[in-house]
Amino acid sequence: MIATNVRRLALYLLLAFAVVSGGLGWWQVVDAASLNARAENPQVIAARRGALRGTIFDANGQALATSQVIEGISRRTYADAAFSHLLGYASLRFGTTGLERAYDDILTGRADPNPLRDLVNDILDRQPEPKDLTLTVDRRLQDFAAAQLGDTAGAVVAIDPRTGAILAMTSTPTFDATPISGVPDAAGPAMEAITARDGDPLVDRSRQGRYVPGSVMKVFTGAAALDAGIITPQTTYPDQPRQETEGFPVSGFTIREHDLGGIQPDLWPFSPALQVSSNIFFAHVGLELGGEAFLDYARRFGFCEGQQIGSGARGLPVSASYVTAPIDGDCGPFVDDVELASAAFGQAQVNVTPVQMALLAATIANDGVVPELHAVRDVRAHAADPATGPADQILERSSTGGGSRAISVDTARQVRVAMVDAVEAELGQLFAGAGAVRLYGIGGAQTAGKTGTAQRSEGQAPHSWFIGFAPAQDGAEPAIAVAVLVEGGGSGSGRAAPIAGRVMAEWLRLNGGG
Repeated sequence: MIATNVRRLALYLLLAFAVVSGGLGWWQVVDAASLNARAENPQVIAARRGALRGTIFDANGQALATSQVIEGISRRTYADAAFSHLLGYASLRFGTTGLERAYDDILTGRADPNPLRDLVNDILDRQPEPKDLTLTVDRRLQDFAAAQLGDTAGAVVAIDPRTGAILAMTSTPTFDATPISGVPDAAGPAMEAITARDGDPLVDRSRQGRYVPGSVMKVFTGAAALDAGIITPQTTYPDQPRQETEGFPVSGFTIREHDLGGIQPDLWPFSPALQVSSNIFFAHVGLELGGEAFLDYARRFGFCEGQQIGSGARGLPVSASYVTAPIDGDCGPFVDDVELASAAFGQAQVNVTPVQMALLAATIANDGVVPELHAVRDVRAHAADPATGPADQILERSSTGGGSRAISVDTARQVRVAMVDAVEAELGQLFAGAGAVRLYGIGGAQTAGKTGTAQRSEGQAPHSWFIGFAPAQDGAEPAIAVAVLVEGGGSGSGRAAPIAGRVMAEWLRLNGGG
């Protein structure tokens, strides 16, 4: 009996030890990053006040965010307001946002990319050492894109469609994050001055703003219907020419065509319909595709759920884009055929972020694979002198490539041909020709794209959109995919298209394509 009790006691002690060890392992290794990042953690608050933060560099090694500890207080300096929304800020009074928040534990040294090394540092009670970030974003392109927007409210997102690397992501109006990232007493008035300005400068329109997309959504509708076998590039609708002038009756509601600028209605198949941006054609396509298939393909492309730039716990969140009214964080069902037909040309309940629309363009450019977005290229040991560039020691690299297939290669190439026509062909030039990179010094390169003039409430100017990629001619590998939004900018051809064309041309020029 005694021996049995001893064995039971030993077993209980062994189980208790296993539970405690497992809990410690979980908290110190698996869940360490989230615990360290919790703003209410007293150790985090105390450490942040006097902790040196790691430097953030652009893709070419230019310092974008640096720190100094002066009189026991960590003070952050930001070199370029064009990065304010992407980097965010690290404020002792207002907390952290953007990449500063996503990588807070890494930048302050409270965590290490290698969990085992992190555990060893904790056991040996080593002092935290800040780590540095190198971005995929090129400051030259970022500043160029911001300059194209100027004082206008809007956003530019540029992606390498092959890898998902963010090349530029800027939002206007912007703000200087330095004054709110130093002494807490001085941060309050600085923040008040920012919030008092017009245009909501703290809002990151690129990933937080949701907008009616208008005709840029026709790229998605066409891709989904082609991939599902609902249409071919030669599909036409016999009643379309008449409906272009008389309207298309759907469940008691008449869908009207936009102003075709004097172009006579015709029996347009897919490519010419995309070139003239026919609402009637794509309303027919949406109805033939059907609500369930429309939502299925929307989810494949990344609509209907929140996204993030980067993977895991350190991803930068992107607001969900919806093609119907959301229900419990997902796209709800279409209410009726009128909503479905209208959504097919980017109206009704469709609300999207510029990041999502850049991802749509990148997916077509990437032969139908949705690339995994990331803005941080690697984590490095802290550089003693940021002015000399990043340290050589790389602690962690971001994965590139991968992604998930949304449509077939053949479908993507069919859409690509039509998008090239929408910019370069005779009809397309009338609507999206201003987005062609050849107009901005890149001879021999073709551009694929689509404009959008997104109608809003009566009395409000439409949003101006353009999505596209370049180079897009046969045999070329696209190097950049973009989405440009100009809030209340009017026609897509007048405002967004030339901005997009210049941004794409600048990137090709920077990489030897000019």
